[in-house]
Amino acid sequence: MESLKTFFKKILKAICKVGDRLSYIWFLLPVASVLVNVRILKVMADDPIKTDFYCGISLWILLLYIISTLFLLHRGKIWQFFFAVAIGFVLFLFDGFVGLALQSAPTRFAMEHSIPEGLAYYTPKAENADLAEDVDSLDETTYLQVRNSYQGGIYEYSFYYPKLPEGTIYLRCFEVTENLPLSKSRLRKASCQQISGTEHFACLVDGKQFTIYEGDWGKGYAARIEVWFRDKKGNERKLLEKIYAVEGWTR
Repeated sequence: MESLKTFFKKILKAICKVGDRLSYIWFLLPVASVLVNVRILKVMADDPIKTDFYCGISLWILLLYIISTLFLLHRGKIWQFFFAVAIGFVLFLFDGFVGLALQSAPTRFAMEHSIPEGLAYYTPKAENADLAEDVDSLDETTYLQVRNSYQGGIYEYSFYYPKLPEGTIYLRCFEVTENLPLSKSRLRKASCQQISGTEHFACLVDGKQFTIYEGDWGKGYAARIEVWFRDKKGNERKLLEKIYAVEGWTR
């Protein structure tokens, strides 16, 4: 218990030290916030990964600004404190505007990557649909089953396969017409499933959730979903691929 109290005292001391220093340069934080939000507005239509990254930075800046403002009051800088609060209110309104823009602005991804005419593809099953009923050990096309989750762009997948050693199963996803990787920085981690290995045909992944960020709700495009396997030695190989009509997750 005593060590825990000491730990929290150190954390509090560090926060106070940072807050006190920030209170001397608080006026730089609104500038940084505006620059980051302008950057969000520029990239939100074309790069959802960068957009989420800059949104994270914006939240950290807001937190630091609140801390620096409170320490202005702690230092007795009353007029600077009220001035900082007024600027903070303006920043709050600007952040709200950016948030609304993120919610309502469509991206051009699906429009620029329409499904090729005549392409054979599958459609994700409805949410809560029973996947197992369509699985046939003699039909490889049934091994991968994808269904919609609670929002557009969010999916769940189940995967069945014959004999495999211990290792990891994960997904890679590519837009079909230009072979563009989808959700590259997040998909592998989200879809990753450790398996202990099996000697017979079995369900290896059951309802694992993943998200595709490129595109918008209700605007479909073709994606090649690949199932990959990595063994304990680090060797990787593709087990299966299947083309689905997908849509992107809208923030």
